[in-house]
Amino acid sequence: MKPFNIIFKQYIQYYIYAVIVLIIVYFFTNSPFILGLIVGTIGSMLNTYTFEYYLMKAKRSDTLHISTGSVWRYLITLLACIIWLVFRSRMNIFGVVVGLMISYVLMVIRPWLHREK
Repeated sequence: MKPFNIIFKQYIQYYIYAVIVLIIVYFFTNSPFILGLIVGTIGSMLNTYTFEYYLMKAKRSDTLHISTGSVWRYLITLLACIIWLVFRSRMNIFGVVVGLMISYVLMVIRPWLHREK
């Protein structure tokens, strides 16, 4: 349970706060872009958790196979796009894409956020 707590404290709590704020904004605006952003941000949260989990496993010294969970992240992204496809009359694809990109931007800037001294 300790790895989950570390990941939760690092990133996931901010995703949860963002999703709560987006849900509140959606109830007031009823915007298709915001609904897509909610779906994309939830997908991004799952992608970040998957990436951090596999990265933590790869850091262990007894690990022979190193993976970053790419297949799972692709499946999560595909699922978000399928949700858009089913609800495309109510949801904007650009919101889904922007929401999904949050995790990939976070993966790129992660080394600068966690520099070891």
